[in-house]
Amino acid sequence: MRAVLAHPAFGLLARAIVGGIFVMYAVDKIAAPADFALNIERYQLLPLALVNLMAIVLPWLELVVGLCLLFGIRLRINAALAALMLVVFIGAIGSAMARGLEINCGCSAHSETVGWGKIAEDAAYLLLALRIAVKPDHVLTLEIQPETAPGVVAR
Repeated sequence: MRAVLAHPAFGLLARAIVGGIFVMYAVDKIAAPADFALNIERYQLLPLALVNLMAIVLPWLELVVGLCLLFGIRLRINAALAALMLVVFIGAIGSAMARGLEINCGCSAHSETVGWGKIAEDAAYLLLALRIAVKPDHVLTLEIQPETAPGVVAR
């Protein structure tokens, strides 16, 4: 099992899953910022003054992070940002559940009510993001690796 998790193909699959999910959900939120703002407000975690700002900024951050993961750009930092966002999402969902709020999770236009299923799904994405952050395989990336950069002498 350890060999499978360490294989570069698994890292590429993890990038495709996490990056694809972030892009897919971001596009839904960007297309309907007012709906996303309502979803954020229903969590009752942010002051109303910050809800609209969050509804505008967060989807674009998700889009950039997702695209960077898909294209293999700055994998370690973008995977860490994805993991951080997922921890926040899991915390927000858990908080809503603990307070008995039966609200839409706000993930996308076709999302589900907050619950253990959504926490498990986000936890799985979190584990994949952590795998990318810890061992960023540079398979099919747009980044130039230092050891292959022009002018670098092999040792």
